[in-house]
Amino acid sequence: MMNDSIIEDAQILDFARRWLPYGGGNSGDLLVEFGMTPACYVARLGKILDGPTARHLEPHVRVRLREFITNHARRAR
Repeated sequence: MMNDSIIEDAQILDFARRWLPYGGGNSGDLLVEFGMTPACYVARLGKILDGPTARHLEPHVRVRLREFITNHARRAR
């Protein structure tokens, strides 16, 4: 049986993939869906991409999600 953290990681990945073409979800969506600020979401997404939950992602999707994280970090500076 999957634990809650793994289930939430999968939900975050699904959300990230769905919203990637639109520049990611807005802060209201992130707060409602996951109870996270955009900065927390991006940090968590980065950790998820480093872990086993992201192994099933197609390589080009993983690359695009990493680019999203990098671009978010640049805008935050």
